[in-house]
Amino acid sequence: MAHQSIRVGDIDIRYELIDYTPPWRVTPPETILLFHGYARNMLFWQPFVSLLAGEYRVLRFDARGCGDTTRTPPGDRYSITQFVDDSIGLIDALGIDRVHWVGESSGGIVGLTAALNHPERLRTLSLCDTPFKRPAEITALYTLGEADRATAFEKHGVGGWCRQTLSYRLDTTRASPELCEWYIAQMDRTPKDIAIALELMVRRGDLWPKLPDIRTPTLIMAGEKSPIAKASMMKGMLESLPSARLRVLPGYGHGINLLAPELCVQEIKSFIHDTPT
Repeated sequence: MAHQSIRVGDIDIRYELIDYTPPWRVTPPETILLFHGYARNMLFWQPFVSLLAGEYRVLRFDARGCGDTTRTPPGDRYSITQFVDDSIGLIDALGIDRVHWVGESSGGIVGLTAALNHPERLRTLSLCDTPFKRPAEITALYTLGEADRATAFEKHGVGGWCRQTLSYRLDTTRASPELCEWYIAQMDRTPKDIAIALELMVRRGDLWPKLPDIRTPTLIMAGEKSPIAKASMMKGMLESLPSARLRVLPGYGHGINLLAPELCVQEIKSFIHDTPT
């Protein structure tokens, strides 16, 4: 199915809505919304689509400034609330009432904010390798010895920066060389000014004080060895969220949505099935 575009507020969002559910089913299928991580695009959900689309409608899209969605002017300041509003505007435009939100890394931070601001629109929330706040040591490592990440982008380019920091976002001991090169090439599609705006947005985010206010049933998934979504942080989220389940994938680092999609989808389906309507 070809990707489509739809106007939402000030941008044209590139999206794909897949439905391979039996057309004779009595009740309409529920919708799973897939939100990608930092400076990535909807293709990072490729393994999930075929695993989900026989039972659910699957909505994936390129976030503001990413992939083929409108690239906003240099200097634009991004906010997580803005990304939530884009997402709610998209499902409004598509006539979708409620979704099961699945977010990867920072896409999960957007999902947590959506659960705070629009709880009536989320049936469940599933997080893949999502921290409630990025660890300080990762912020420092991501500058590659430069004054800030913007300077690192100017020196190495987004693709070159991604290559040098890839092992933090993707468990390269498990990923194939082909996956690693594809990952780098996809992130290199993101313009430097967009990557900087996204980085500043993620850096400002800290949902720790607000976690107890999130009532949406939440599945927390993370690789046991993730340097970003650390085990201690995941346990803290579990204790702070009123309705949460934690699943840690033994032996995996970051990037479980690409490295273990079958395991992730199995957990998501089980969680949705166990959650009362």
